[in-house]
Amino acid sequence: MINDAASEGPQPAFGADQRQLAAAQFQSANVTLPELWTYYYGIGGNADELALDAYLNGMVELPPLQVNLLHAALKEITADGL
Repeated sequence: MINDAASEGPQPAFGADQRQLAAAQFQSANVTLPELWTYYYGIGGNADELALDAYLNGMVELPPLQVNLLHAALKEITADGL
């Protein structure tokens, strides 16, 4: 069966685009790195705060699952207005 990407809704960006999106969301979210990390950790993230900072600044890569959790945390923390 061939998946129709259009029927699945917006697809996430990959690689550098995904990191740049996360960095932009973080900058506009009006939260501190410790607040973001706490939320991310609370939903199952396992990278430490230093690794998140390095990822958001383009210095390291995170495993895809951790990137997805980071994006979920950013989306939720922004929606919650925390």
